[in-house]
Amino acid sequence: MPRKQTPGRFRHGRAGNHAPAPTRRRRWPWVLLGVSVVILAPVAIVGGIFASQALEVRDNLMLAKSKLASIVDLVQEGDQEGIKAAGADVSRLTAEAATIVEEPLWDAAIDIPVVGANVEAVRAATHATDTLVVEAMPPALQLLATIQIDELKVEGGGLNLEPFTGAAAIVPTVRTALADAQAQVAHVDRKELLPVVDDAVGQLLDVLDQAGPALDMVEKYVPTLLALAGANEPRTYVVLFQNNAEIRATGGNAANGTIVTVDAGKIEMRKDEATDAFHNAGYDGLLQYEMPESTLSMYEWEFDAYSQNFTRTPDFPTTAAMYRSLWQTTNGGDIDGVVSIDPVVLSYLMIATGPIALEDGTELTSENVVQVLLSDTYERFGSDGDAADEYFGDVAGKVFDTVAAGDWDPKEMLVQLQKSMLDDRVYMWFPREAEQELAQELVVDGALATDNVEETQVGVWLNNASYSKLEYYLSTKMDISCDPAARTVTSTITMTNSVPTGDLSQYTLAWRNPSLGLPRTTMILDVLSYAVPGGTLSSTPEYGDFADWTRTGSEAGRDGRSVTMLLGMGETKSVSFTSTLPEGELGPLAVRYSPTVTKTPVTIADSCDSLFPPAEPSLLESLPIPATTATPTPTPTP
Repeated sequence: MPRKQTPGRFRHGRAGNHAPAPTRRRRWPWVLLGVSVVILAPVAIVGGIFASQALEVRDNLMLAKSKLASIVDLVQEGDQEGIKAAGADVSRLTAEAATIVEEPLWDAAIDIPVVGANVEAVRAATHATDTLVVEAMPPALQLLATIQIDELKVEGGGLNLEPFTGAAAIVPTVRTALADAQAQVAHVDRKELLPVVDDAVGQLLDVLDQAGPALDMVEKYVPTLLALAGANEPRTYVVLFQNNAEIRATGGNAANGTIVTVDAGKIEMRKDEATDAFHNAGYDGLLQYEMPESTLSMYEWEFDAYSQNFTRTPDFPTTAAMYRSLWQTTNGGDIDGVVSIDPVVLSYLMIATGPIALEDGTELTSENVVQVLLSDTYERFGSDGDAADEYFGDVAGKVFDTVAAGDWDPKEMLVQLQKSMLDDRVYMWFPREAEQELAQELVVDGALATDNVEETQVGVWLNNASYSKLEYYLSTKMDISCDPAARTVTSTITMTNSVPTGDLSQYTLAWRNPSLGLPRTTMILDVLSYAVPGGTLSSTPEYGDFADWTRTGSEAGRDGRSVTMLLGMGETKSVSFTSTLPEGELGPLAVRYSPTVTKTPVTIADSCDSLFPPAEPSLLESLPIPATTATPTPTPTP
C-alpha cells in the first residue's frame, strides 16, 4: 500500500509529521534499581555494607539528576541564587558518589567473575559523571546564571547576543571535560555487561558518544548564527512576503517585501530613499540580470521584468540573485541575504506572539491571519489599491514590531520556526559561503538540485497566469510512483478549485480571463516540472488546455516543461510528469512543490523503495527543539 506522508518538503524515508522518532525514556546510568540488584549479587562475599554503599551511590546520583533538572526552571524564573545552590548540591552529591566507589569493598567486588565487569562499569560511569560535573558544569552554570529572559531583549527590538557569544566560548572547556569522561569509560566492554547494567550504564556511553557531534554542531554553527544576527557588523536583508493567493513556484506574488537591518542583534525595518528606489525599480521593470534564454523560455515574458514575478522559478537562489541585482543596480553596494516567508508562517509565529491589534481595531490571531490577509482584505478594499496598500503597511509594521520586541516565549517561537521550515514555507539565501551552507543543511535554500548525490529531487510547481487572487481557494496533493524496470519516477499533482461564488471583489477575480473568453472564477495555472538531474522529462497531458502556451527549456542543467491548465470553479484536474533516472546510485527521494494556503499531502508508492535509499534526518529535523503545548494553527479552510 502507498504511504501517505505529511505536508512539507518530503524526503523519502522520513517519518510521520516530521516528528522526532520515539526514543527510550532517558535514565541516568546509575538510577535503575537493576544496577543495585546486580551489585547486591555478591552480598554473600562483601556483606551488607557493600549493598548499603551501592544504594547510597544510586540515591546520590538520582538526587543529583533531580537537582540538575530543576536548574531549567530556575533559569526561566531568573533565580540566580537557586542556580548556584543547585549546582553546589550536584557537585557535592557526585563527589560523594565518586568517593564511595573507591572504597575497598568495590575493589573486592571487581575481582568477582562476571559481576566484576558490571561493578567496574558502574564505578567508571560514576567517575565520568563526576568529571563532567566538576569540569563542565561550573562554566555552564555561570553562563546560565547570566541568562535572564527579559535581558535577552534589546531596547527598541532585537536580541542580546552576549549569552550566545558566551555559549560559544565555553565549548572548548566542555569538550575537554567530555574527552576526560570518555577516557574513563573507554575500557568498558558492553559485551561483558549484564543486560540490566548495559541498559543503564550504556545510556551514559551513548550520551558521551552523541555529545561530541553535538558540540561540533555548536562550534560550527553558533559563530555563523551570530554573524547573521549582526554580531560582527551590521547586516541588510531583503525579506519577502509571498502571497499564496496569487501562487508562484516558491509560494506567491512577492510584491510585499521589505528591507531589514540587523546590528548586534537589534532589528529595524528600513525605510529611506534607498529602499524606495529599490521597490520602485522592481515595479518599473529595471532589473539588470542576465539569464540563459533556455531558462527564460520556461516562464511568461514578465518573469524577469517585475519583482513580483521573481518567484516564478522554483530555484530560490535565482530569485535571490535577481533581488540582489535589483539592489545593486539602484543603490550600489550589496545585500547580505534574502529571506522568504508566507502568511501561513505568520500564523505559526503568532502562536508564540499572541494576537496583534491593528489601527482599525482588527485583531489578528493565529487562527484568522491567513484569511484576513489573503481573502478578507481583497473583499474589503476591492480595487482600491491605495487603501489596501495602506492596510498591508499597517499589518507589516505591527507584525514586525511585535516580533522584533521579543515579547514572546522563545521556546514556542523555536518550535513554530522549525514547523515553518519543515513545511517548506521558509527560504533563505546568503552570499557568504558558510551562511549559505547553513541554509543548505537546514534544507531552506530552495535550490534546484544539480545532481543526485545528496538527494534525488523531483517536484511540480505552479504559477498563476490569470492575474488574480483566486488561489486562496486552491488545494493540491502530490502522488509519486515509480517503475523500477523502466527506471522512471512519475510526479502527479492534483489541483482543486474551491471558489465558492462568482460574487467576489474585482481584485480577487481573474483580470486576464475575459480577453480569453473564460469566466473570471477560472484559475489559469502554469504547471511546471524539471527532470531528475541527468534524466529526460515528459508530461501527461502533453500540451495542457492551451497547447500553444506549452513551454520547454532548462534550468540548473535540468530539462523542464510547463503546461497550462484551466481549472474552473469546483473542478479538479491532475497533471503528471515522468522523468527517466540516470544510471548509477541515487540519493534519497526528495519531493518539492509550491506551498498553498492549505496543506499539501504527499503520497509515495512502495514501488519507489527499490530505487531510492531511505533518507537520514536533516539538521533541522534533528535539532533538539522542545515540544510545544500550544494548540496548532487550524488549516485555513477557504
